[in-house]
Amino acid sequence: MKTMKFPFLLAVGLCALPLLAQPPRRVAAPCQLSSASLSLSGEESPDKGRGYSFQVANNSARTIAMPASPGFGWRVETLVNNNWKLKAEGGPVRFLGTSGSSDPHMAVTGPSASGTLVQIPPTHAFDFDFFLPEAEAALRPDPSIPLTTLKLTVYWAAPADLVQSNRDVPLCALSSVWVVKIQRP
Repeated sequence: MKTMKFPFLLAVGLCALPLLAQPPRRVAAPCQLSSASLSLSGEESPDKGRGYSFQVANNSARTIAMPASPGFGWRVETLVNNNWKLKAEGGPVRFLGTSGSSDPHMAVTGPSASGTLVQIPPTHAFDFDFFLPEAEAALRPDPSIPLTTLKLTVYWAAPADLVQSNRDVPLCALSSVWVVKIQRP
């Protein structure tokens, strides 16, 4: 009986090793005192695709801080029979919930911050310009449908270590949606 326990414990321990190497997962609710808007930046790159701008507005009475290069999570959905259907998602911040759920919480599952911190004073905004090369394939319309409606949602929430190290970093998650209708040529 004792010889059976050791291989079982060893197997469980080996399965847990990859989990120990990951950063601590953190769940964040949507921000109430800061907001974000998503738009095209006007930049385009042959290898990265189209550029986006994520504008963060500080509506609170105190300064907030964000990394100069946030790692965004993203989700692309397409409108099918008046319902949004997931096409693809990626990045270090993920939407939590099941289809039909309105739970807007985000989970930080990987590094979502790099660079020095940008200070955003009260009643000011800051633009973060970036590319989403992994999302480009999902943002292409279906050639068999005359009019395709796509929704790109971009998320950001700070990883646990950044929130613990700086009180100006928002505890909440920022998200914004960009909806586009594309007609087949």
